[in-house]
Amino acid sequence: MLTMCALLLTGLLTACGTQQPQGTESAAETESMAETQPAEQTEAGAQETAAGQNTDPQTALGEMEALLGMQDEETADLLGGGEENWTEDKSFYIGRHYEVEMGGTVYQVHTSCDDAKTVNSVSVWLSDGERSVPQEEVDQWVQILNEFTGTEPVYDETTSEAGSKNWKWMADGNIITLNWLDTIFTISMNPAVGELK
Repeated sequence: MLTMCALLLTGLLTACGTQQPQGTESAAETESMAETQPAEQTEAGAQETAAGQNTDPQTALGEMEALLGMQDEETADLLGGGEENWTEDKSFYIGRHYEVEMGGTVYQVHTSCDDAKTVNSVSVWLSDGERSVPQEEVDQWVQILNEFTGTEPVYDETTSEAGSKNWKWMADGNIITLNWLDTIFTISMNPAVGELK
C-alpha cells in the first residue's frame, strides 16, 4: 500500500512539473526562439546598414572617384544616398553630402558641381578639426593612396603657406591630393584639367 501511494505521489509531482499554462513555452522552446529571431533580425539589419557602405578603402575610393564627371542627379543614390547641399539662401547649388564607411570608420564625403550640375570635385574629410591626427595615420593614408593610384606622389610633404603638408597623385586623368594640417585631414579628387599628366 505504501509503495502504491509513493508511486501515485511521484506520478502527480511529475505531471505537475511538466504542466504549462496555456500560451507559454518551455525554457528550451523559449531559448530556441530567442536564438533564431535575433539572428534573422541581425542579418536583415546588417544588410540595411551595409547598403551603400564599403569598409574596403580601395573600393570605396574607387566609387568616390567615379563620381567625377557624372551628372549630380545620377549620384543621388550612390554611396548610400546623398543629401543636397545648397548655399544658406538656396541661391546656389553646391553638390551633395554623403557618409561613407572605410575601415570601420564613417567619414563625411562632399561633392561640388559646376553650373551644369556636373560633379567636378569630391572631398573626403578624414578629420574635420575635432581631433589631432597622428603621423602614423597620415603614413597609413599615404600608403593607401599609393596603392589606389598605383603611383608615388608627384611631390611629398611640401608645406603650403598655410602650414599644411600636401601629397599629390596623378592617375587616370584625375588629381588626388592628401592635405594635412594638424587636426584637418582631407582627400580631394579633381579632374586633371590643365595639369601636366
